[in-house]
Amino acid sequence: MGRPIKKTFFGNFGASSGGVGGEGVASVAAVTGLSTMTNSGAFIILAADITAPQITGGTKPVLTFSTSSVSAGTVTVVSSGTGYLSAPTVTVRGSLAGGGGTATPAATLTSTRPNAIAFNAYLTTGTTGVANGDILKQEASRRYLVRNSEGTGQCKLLTTSILTTGTMNIVATDYNGSTYYVQKLTARKAVLVQSTVSTAFLVGTGVATGWTLGAATGTVVTIANTI
Repeated sequence: MGRPIKKTFFGNFGASSGGVGGEGVASVAAVTGLSTMTNSGAFIILAADITAPQITGGTKPVLTFSTSSVSAGTVTVVSSGTGYLSAPTVTVRGSLAGGGGTATPAATLTSTRPNAIAFNAYLTTGTTGVANGDILKQEASRRYLVRNSEGTGQCKLLTTSILTTGTMNIVATDYNGSTYYVQKLTARKAVLVQSTVSTAFLVGTGVATGWTLGAATGTVVTIANTI
């Protein structure tokens, strides 16, 4: 099948944190504007007060709030979460520490997690096509073992948006902004099928070209990915 793609492109975190790609929360700004808090200590911020990650299968971070005065405090990241493409909104309630008011300190995402190939897959055990997840193993240039929010299974690459059970697709974009479905993928080359044209297609259907997870340049296409 040619040299397989690097495993570093399969998923961001490994099995221990669920994969799925995306970033977690690295830090949260200081909290001000609360009122008359009387209790001290570390209080867990409710999961309902943290907006959800954008990637299916991602997890919310675990955050605690500690008071530094009757109206202010700090947030500590206990676990960063997974699957965020943009920072969540975090709401801190003064009632956690016996006070009043709410604050929404800005959260900052991690930036060290490697990109992972994005795909849509319809598992044989699933009910529909699901965006994103993790490639666990490349079994052939057109067949992968994948995991998403509906489970784990083998999927074969299709060059269409309409998926049937046991299939998946991967999208590439050229320098002009035209898109392609990936028909075959190896470590250095992608064989493409034209999908939607922008100003012009730069790569012909059935042609092998270079690929990257970074910006497209010339005829080197960028493979859709999660950060």
